[in-house]
Amino acid sequence: MYSTSSWDRGLVLKGHSKWVNSIAYSPQGDRIVSSGFDGTAKLWDVETGACIHNLTGHSKGVNCVAFSPRGDTVASVGDDSTVRIWDARTGECRGGVKGQSAICSVMYSPKGNQIVFGGVDYTVRLWDIETGICTRTMIGHSNTVLGVSYSPQGDRVVSGSSDETVRIWDIETGDCCHVLTGHHWTVYTVAYSLQGDIIASAGFDQTVRIWDAETGTCRQVFRGQSQTSRCVVFSPRGDQIACASDDSTVRFWDVGSEVTRPFATRRDLNGAHGTIAYSPRGDLIASGVEKGGVGVYCSRDRTVKLWDMGDGACRHTLHGHTDSVNVVAFSPRGDQIASGDDSGTLKLWDTATGACKHTFTGHTGQVERIVYSPTGSQIASISRDMTVRVWNTESGVCIHTLSGHTSFVSSIAYSPCGGLLASASTDRTMRLWDMETGECRPISIGHTASIWVVAYSPQGSQVATGSADQSLRIWDVGTSECLHTLTGHTNAVACVLYSSQGRQIVSKSEDKTIRLWDATSGQCHAVIESINSIVVNIAWSTTSDVDRFVAGHRDGNVCMWQVVEDGDTCHVRLRWRTVNGELTLTDTLIQDVHGLSRLNKQLLKQRGAKGEPLDRLRETSKKAMQMASVLSTLKRPSTKVVLDSSPDDFVADLPEQPGYPEASMQLEQPV
Repeated sequence: MYSTSSWDRGLVLKGHSKWVNSIAYSPQGDRIVSSGFDGTAKLWDVETGACIHNLTGHSKGVNCVAFSPRGDTVASVGDDSTVRIWDARTGECRGGVKGQSAICSVMYSPKGNQIVFGGVDYTVRLWDIETGICTRTMIGHSNTVLGVSYSPQGDRVVSGSSDETVRIWDIETGDCCHVLTGHHWTVYTVAYSLQGDIIASAGFDQTVRIWDAETGTCRQVFRGQSQTSRCVVFSPRGDQIACASDDSTVRFWDVGSEVTRPFATRRDLNGAHGTIAYSPRGDLIASGVEKGGVGVYCSRDRTVKLWDMGDGACRHTLHGHTDSVNVVAFSPRGDQIASGDDSGTLKLWDTATGACKHTFTGHTGQVERIVYSPTGSQIASISRDMTVRVWNTESGVCIHTLSGHTSFVSSIAYSPCGGLLASASTDRTMRLWDMETGECRPISIGHTASIWVVAYSPQGSQVATGSADQSLRIWDVGTSECLHTLTGHTNAVACVLYSSQGRQIVSKSEDKTIRLWDATSGQCHAVIESINSIVVNIAWSTTSDVDRFVAGHRDGNVCMWQVVEDGDTCHVRLRWRTVNGELTLTDTLIQDVHGLSRLNKQLLKQRGAKGEPLDRLRETSKKAMQMASVLSTLKRPSTKVVLDSSPDDFVADLPEQPGYPEASMQLEQPV
């Protein structure tokens, strides 16, 4: 905690074991409640710094906490999809409600009889504390709702979302009064002023915006933070705002002033500030950071660790970074590792010895991604400073600084030959850069929202992009013109990949679906729906004649899909899947499966398979089969079980699954 007059540090409240992501003062100013990813909320005494109560009950991380207007109860929400109400005096849980998905934000109404919360189901909900009934569900956002706030009058609610918008809702009708656009990325936090006439919002685009609460127009835009703005709050008088950022600062601005520079900046050591709160009198500021407690600034350990995948031992711990390391990449041959940190520094390491070969400096913002060229002679890096830098891995020299994007660069990809580099940005453009000269080819314009991902075709003649406008676009590398616009996703497209032959494109979206597209015609071949969990990532696994891709889900499960081409048609087949981290064959029929050993059959049945598989003779040759006769078979029946381990013979049928174009499963090899 800090004094807002002298900026002297006061108490440091330690107790959380993971990131502190939300704090709030009681109305009386004598207590603080905090929450963290360790699954707990804690009540603290402001005077002594002692932990009064440890509020345990959530089974996963707690995302947000709030005091009631009278200060007698505390509300908490978390990744376990629950809202819990706690007695602030005794620390006991008074009750709660179970939702369908993770809940990210919560706030009491001014009267204290309702709470509003938002989460990953894209909705804003009102819950009556007395009756325990959800009284209103407000639908309109197209992505996770990360921030909510009540107006002081209690007649409106404002929400911020990953769909890059802020929405103002009428409590009585549930209607959306205004959609506030201007942010170019996720909106993490929103807040009403105490007078209710203005709204503040902040997010991933590193800006704080002040909006007119009545008209929805943007009054001011504050810039200055170099990384994600996590939390914004108004001072009790409403004349100032404070914003906490991942760049280890809390910045303060005068609201209404023509000067948009911060009048004060508080920076302490290295550590991301997850949340801040003013005391009721405005004389103290409390901030929560990445590890360990409230008001203590702790960084990640600034190291890179190299692990042996055979025995799990740590082979090397690479020291040298002076700030949190957030991205690493292996060279194509695996003999080098490149790493980047929050200060904008990159380092090149030898994987055999752990020695640092080069240190690259030049970026003025956090390094977001590193990509090796196909030959490994270059690495390209993108940073929050809106530039792309290309480095020579042998000499350690910066070859090119590629400037031109007017907003955050979100993705880069080398062409297969390494002669071109594609970059995509939240400024809604895709650019192709010549690696020989560093010059930019004609800019590709067409997306109507931020572009999140870019990918080259294996032949290098096409580039595909995925955007927050819910579409994919295929571009001609030679002309920079759009060949196809692929529509069908109902939310932002976050991943795009070409198959090894370049005939298909697979995409995944925040709408919980994966789509398979024809790269030539732009036709959608298949839609795979993930009912219970968002797809986190996808990757192609390719053999000489079969294309397969793997999908990883947020709930920890994995599915492998095979692309089946039959003439002019194409569809996907589920090869295998896991449930709770284990391969599952629940209700799978194996009576027609051939070539199973007794052990194979036992293992399959342990995983839920049903039926008795048939034994068959090994087909050693056509001649041997011709010599065998029905009579000899009847006289000398074979009792020997012969294993034929050909993967193509090992086929099992799955029960139909919703959203699966073809519900059959073929395992890669006998279990």
